[in-house]
This record gives sequence, structure tokens and C-alpha cells, in this order.
Amino acid sequence: MKETEVPWRELMTKKEEFLHILRILNHYYEMRGETKSKQFAFRRTLADSPPESVQIFFSQIGSFEYQVACRILPEEQIESWIHIDGIAEERERLKQIGNTEHPVFSLICLGDLFALSLPSTISI
Repeated sequence: MKETEVPWRELMTKKEEFLHILRILNHYYEMRGETKSKQFAFRRTLADSPPESVQIFFSQIGSFEYQVACRILPEEQIESWIHIDGIAEERERLKQIGNTEHPVFSLICLGDLFALSLPSTISI
């Protein structure tokens, strides 16, 4: 592995939770009118795919930043993007001020899913 490469992990369980996060983000982008890109079309198709027909890979590149790569089977469509985990970031900020009762702690975030993912030998 090159020094600049980061290890990938594959999400094997809780794929529906990831797809739920993606649907929320897609809704946000739709409200902003950011729907014309090829990547958005892929992400919409991905969010509507059954969990068993997708592969989801993560690579942590910062405290709250992840590179995400997803494959839709059987067509083998694949796209990647950077995800900034605002939920985990907000949790950290709230912990620092002593507020651990906020509803943000009950939400599933990408960092939670990354912690559940398994090491992968994928090369993207």
C-alpha cells in the first residue's frame, strides 16, 4: 500500500441505515436544486436499491471525513464521494460542553457505520 493510500472498510450489516442517511442527504440536495450531476443520479438510484444489491466501502480521511465508494449490483455501477459526518461532529461539540442528552446522540451517523465495517482489500 502506498503511503498516501488509506485502508478501506466494507459495511456488511446495517446497509439500510446507510441508505437512510443517503435518502436524507438526497432530499437536502433536491431542496437546494443540486440534482443535475451524474453522481446525484447514481446516489438516487443507490438510495432506492435493495440493501442486498449494494456494496458500501468507507475510508476515513479525517476526524469526521470519509471517502465513500458504493457499487450497485449486478450492473457494477460504482461512484465515490467525500462525506463529512456532521452528526459525529455535533456530538463531539456537545460532549465538550457537557450536553450528552441531546437528540443527536440517538441518530445513526456514518462514523457509527464505519465502526461496524470490516477491513477490505478493495482497490478503488
